[in-house]
Amino acid sequence: MTNSSVFFNHWLSIVDKPNNKNKLLQNWHKWSKYTSAIISDDDSILIQVAQELNLKCYERNYYSLDAILYKEEFLVPNIKTNTFWFREIEVAFEHENNFNKNLFQEVSHLLITNSHLKVLVTYPNQNEEKILEYLHEIIKGVTNQNEISEKENFLLILGFEDDFCWKGFVYKEKEWREL
Repeated sequence: MTNSSVFFNHWLSIVDKPNNKNKLLQNWHKWSKYTSAIISDDDSILIQVAQELNLKCYERNYYSLDAILYKEEFLVPNIKTNTFWFREIEVAFEHENNFNKNLFQEVSHLLITNSHLKVLVTYPNQNEEKILEYLHEIIKGVTNQNEISEKENFLLILGFEDDFCWKGFVYKEKEWREL
């Protein structure tokens, strides 16, 4: 199973590749091109991370998730070729350009998704601490928050344009733990 630290380390190594870094910085404020570079381009960041993790990427909005990473054996057997139905999800992935209180939607969606790892990538522009506290409060209110904390299977990745810096945070019962 993929864990938060492993995912985040692969994320960092992929986004820091010169071609990827240049592509992201050139499109940082062109949200649809930027989102494509993260999720859906043939050489997207997420596809590259999946390859590093020996996983496959399905980036066509599976049950409204932005993307999922999966193992071949997670596919439902004996169905029509080029159709995708899954028995398990390794990584449920959400990407949100707009860093504000509406992130509750992405967090909530990840919380109700059965997956081994839940990842949200977003970009702070203000009130980072208050929003982190709010997102923590949302997770802390679910019945399985102890399991989420113990397994460290909720990863929040924050991207910053100014110094092209990425911070990873794992949900823990008392606070976010920075990776």
